[in-house]
Amino acid sequence: MGTRGPMELGRGVLVNADGAVPQEWRGCPEIVVDDGHAVDALHNAWLRRVAVVVRLFVDPAEFRTPVGVDDEPWTLGPAFEFSGDRLHFLLWANNADARTTGEAPVWWWARKAARLGATLIDGGDPGDVRLASGEAVWIDGGPRQPIDLGIVHAESVDLGRLSIAARPARATPEIALAPDQLAAVNHLTGPARIIAPAGSGKTRVLTERMRHLLGDRGFESDTMLAVAYNKKAQEELSARCAAFRPRVSTLNALAWELLGRPSVLEEREVRSIIERLVPKPQRRANVDPYIPYLEALTATRLGFVDPATVEQDRDDVPGFAFAFPQFRVELRRRNAVDFDEQIYAAVERLLRDGAFRRRQQQRHRHLLVDEFQDLTPCHVLLLRLLAAPEFDVFGVGDDDQVIYGHAGADPAFLIGFDSFFPGAASHPLEVNYRCPVPVVDAARTLLSYNSRRVPKEIRPGPDASSDPTGLLVCLHRQERGASEAVAQVQQWLKAGAQPSDIAVLSRVSSLLLAPQVALATAAVPIDAVLDEYVLGRTGVRAALAYLRIGTASDGFAATDVIEILRRPSRGLPIWIDKWIRGKKLRVRDVRAIADRIDDAKVSAKIISLADDLQIVVDAGARSNTRQLLRTIKDQIGLGQAMSMLDASAASSHLDDLEALEQVADLHPDPAGFEPWLRGILSTRGTAGGVTVSTVHRVKGREWPYVVVFGVTDGIVPHRLSADHEEERRVLHVAITRAARQAVVFGDAERVSPFIGELDGSAPRRPAPVRSATRERTLSKTRAADPSGGIAAARGALLGDPAMLEALRAWRRARAKTDGVPPYVVLHDRHLSAIAVAYPETMAALARVEGMGPRRLELYGEDILAAVAAAGAPTA
Repeated sequence: MGTRGPMELGRGVLVNADGAVPQEWRGCPEIVVDDGHAVDALHNAWLRRVAVVVRLFVDPAEFRTPVGVDDEPWTLGPAFEFSGDRLHFLLWANNADARTTGEAPVWWWARKAARLGATLIDGGDPGDVRLASGEAVWIDGGPRQPIDLGIVHAESVDLGRLSIAARPARATPEIALAPDQLAAVNHLTGPARIIAPAGSGKTRVLTERMRHLLGDRGFESDTMLAVAYNKKAQEELSARCAAFRPRVSTLNALAWELLGRPSVLEEREVRSIIERLVPKPQRRANVDPYIPYLEALTATRLGFVDPATVEQDRDDVPGFAFAFPQFRVELRRRNAVDFDEQIYAAVERLLRDGAFRRRQQQRHRHLLVDEFQDLTPCHVLLLRLLAAPEFDVFGVGDDDQVIYGHAGADPAFLIGFDSFFPGAASHPLEVNYRCPVPVVDAARTLLSYNSRRVPKEIRPGPDASSDPTGLLVCLHRQERGASEAVAQVQQWLKAGAQPSDIAVLSRVSSLLLAPQVALATAAVPIDAVLDEYVLGRTGVRAALAYLRIGTASDGFAATDVIEILRRPSRGLPIWIDKWIRGKKLRVRDVRAIADRIDDAKVSAKIISLADDLQIVVDAGARSNTRQLLRTIKDQIGLGQAMSMLDASAASSHLDDLEALEQVADLHPDPAGFEPWLRGILSTRGTAGGVTVSTVHRVKGREWPYVVVFGVTDGIVPHRLSADHEEERRVLHVAITRAARQAVVFGDAERVSPFIGELDGSAPRRPAPVRSATRERTLSKTRAADPSGGIAAARGALLGDPAMLEALRAWRRARAKTDGVPPYVVLHDRHLSAIAVAYPETMAALARVEGMGPRRLELYGEDILAAVAAAGAPTA
């Protein structure tokens, strides 16, 4: 058959720019390689085993040595690749060399096999080499797949082995597989996307695929790795395929190995580094100032967000852009990593060290990846760098379960899978074997309102219950939510369910407060996530201080007055705290302070404060807990104040107040409410009890019975989320945790729009989706008039000069008082934004760029005072 070999091998040939095409390849399509742009055509031909003539206008030696780049990984993005690496592989993987004029084409893989002890076959006998056994075989350089020939694959030769590859084989699973599952397990070759909806048996498919490749097809475990998302999944995969001793790793363990197993820092050690690199934060009660920096580190390293953008988009990480590179320098000095740095630094090493990257790629030719939908940009780049140049990745996941958008997870990685892994096939799983028919139908209908997803069919399993009570929607009065949920749990328990068979899930953690307390009060064993820490959140802390003031029979604590001074905003100067003295105060004592202050404006505000305190005291004497909290929230204005803090926050202070109101119905006596609540929250949960958790914490788990609590407008979809498609995915994940019955609870007065989408009765309209780059308050201005337009535009952006100077003077004084650099208080761009907006109220200030909840709370009153003192802007 000559050097070309059997047609099914798809072997091509390399010729020089002006070289003659050998007889065996005449008539084959030609691909011209001149500047590297032919790589996709070459990849397509190799993957599909199309014999081609590759005409070289470049010297292949240019691509022999792998190169590196020193760029920070976050600057490159998940789609980055070394095209030269792929070109080098594709030129030599399955092409004979006919560049030497007058000589027969050389099949280099046969020469390499000969170095391992095989004998070259030069003439008439079929085959490239003869093994020691006497068997003639072909050395195959195409993509690994079953072929009905005697072959040794090039991968085996690379490993120094002359193992004969398995002939065509179908999977011989140890467990029964449905047709869609079997099709995925039997995927022929190259990358594959396995869309695996909830309950479709993705773990079964992944383990049987691994068993099939190692057992039926004879893949070497040296070249294959299964990547699990966490340790528990890793152990499960390893156990199911123990007979084949597969390589299974979590992403972080894989990265740690790539880095040479450096020491891993605990969070407290990471915090100690951050503390030395960032400005000393303002002390705020019950607020950890360093958690935002940990979140910012994740945003840059795993989410690939520019550190400067992270700092600009948040108001609680001043100095982060400067600290980020210094933080990484310190980690390198210690030869240490933290959890996220394992991934980020592994990517960095693969990018910078070409020789190392090529060695690792030989060990990771075939990757099987679980929970693909949870990958961040950094994770995706790590996998692509390892899987290159073939990109043989068997990715299992569900774009409808992408609910970690805040961490960088994106449906795009599954929707556009073939753009990240060229030539990928798709094997969708279509049957939900977990949930009853009503849940499957509701999930499918709900998801049909999303547009950014992989089109798919989702059907219930053949044994799924069609009982219409498999999914129930309970719309209740606000004050009845927790008691209704407890009644449902007790009904299941009376019917024979164990507490561990039940989960109560919510979109946000604070909304779990009422059902958790109600279950504990009803003596139902619970395994819950909330403790007394929730009572230290900003809004809850203020509300409890007001409750203590309203129910204090012998005067209220001065510390409670200080706690509520700026919640809501009253325009009081920072020095007013010093006037609130004494252990116990009455309303008349607060009024007396106004008489001792010379500033008439401040005196008037103190009187207004006293009026508010009188309202709370009067309400405390005649109201139950809910009524008193409503007075505090609505009449005093705590709700509006928390709403302003929510304007740019990642979590909602309003949710906290709503949760507190729901709990109030369980203890109507306001005087004893707080001690009662603290007592319940101080009791630890019970292993094996009813799971009380957020949806995000339990993805991947299931229970026979699930309560989905708080499916209410403003919560689901959440008022702070601009991506309603992800909000639908959250609800979808919640209801599909149920194997027998799911009950959705929502406020009848604030019906979530998603309730109607569960049965398709809601109208279909485009939903807003969060932009990748947040819009800025100040846009760049270009003026058409070169004589003065540019200056005028710049002036408009900077704001009134007198106001700017007043704000700068305030910033200098505040920075000196706090002992921090001025930029830690506010950047120049933020001062300019304030000067342009000229805010007169806290609500207006909250809308200004950079004025997030931390700055509003710390500086809002002072800024409004500085703006007022500067007067109206000059025309």
